[in-house]
Amino acid sequence: MKKDIPFLVINPNANEGKIAKKIEEILVISKEVLGEFDYKLTTELGEGIPISKQAIKEGFTTIIAVGGDGTLNEVVNAVANTDVKIGLVPTGGSCDAYQTHGIPLDLRSSLKIVAKGHTEKVPIGIAKGDKSRYFIDMVNSGLAGYVNDHEPTWGKPWLKGNLRYTIMAFEAAFKFKAPISKVTVDDQIREARLAYFASGFSNIVAGYKLLPGNHPKKGKLGVAIIKDIKGFRFLYSMMKLMVQSIEKNKNAEVFYGGTVIIESETPMTWVVEGEIFSTKSTKIEICIHTEEVNLIIPKDWKYGQ
Repeated sequence: MKKDIPFLVINPNANEGKIAKKIEEILVISKEVLGEFDYKLTTELGEGIPISKQAIKEGFTTIIAVGGDGTLNEVVNAVANTDVKIGLVPTGGSCDAYQTHGIPLDLRSSLKIVAKGHTEKVPIGIAKGDKSRYFIDMVNSGLAGYVNDHEPTWGKPWLKGNLRYTIMAFEAAFKFKAPISKVTVDDQIREARLAYFASGFSNIVAGYKLLPGNHPKKGKLGVAIIKDIKGFRFLYSMMKLMVQSIEKNKNAEVFYGGTVIIESETPMTWVVEGEIFSTKSTKIEICIHTEEVNLIIPKDWKYGQ
């Protein structure tokens, strides 16, 4: 039976668990804005995928991620290859997607966009290694993957947010051993020690504007690499990205294409929109999927503006 009310996938662990204290507020405002809806809370990483698939099986035609990039990615991986609409109510501590797709951070405002239900077809990519994962924004590895992999056991639970990530990244810059890798973007090939890698449909990757002018309607994957540096030089290189275009960084390169293949001497940790999907592969293929997804965005939003 078709259900025309939205189904909310709510991640109480978003924003370092702060959302758990706001569940009642989210439900009250959702009722005020959306009227009738259904929902379920996730309890662990990755659970948004089976929850969303079950909602689709039950007949829901609109699935809304209430969380950050990771929660949205889980919903994307459930609705790929369907006509189901997806939306985002950004409540995560880290969320690039709201910037890419023009979604306001304010809870009530983002729910109003959901209520209006205007959708755009946006491209979807797939990253394939020992496991596969769909994405609509970005994939990254190198130092970013190393930090994600070690974060759960890093300790210092009293450190939160961007400060925690910054200190972890500082330490990782001296510990991470970038493997010799071959990066192939269509017919362009580079071989180097791959200190950092990112690819996606947006100009924003992990908070940095790494792919100037890139946006989903371009229909190509942007690729940014930083190569052959470590330690203080790598930290300095990353810090410059806050104020300077990546194109002016002599250790970085930017490419655009439809298919990206990364072959490394040793496995790296690969992250799709904040969630690790592969730690064992020495070869990863990233490409544009044949299907698109129906994403709810503001009606007046223009990509690339």
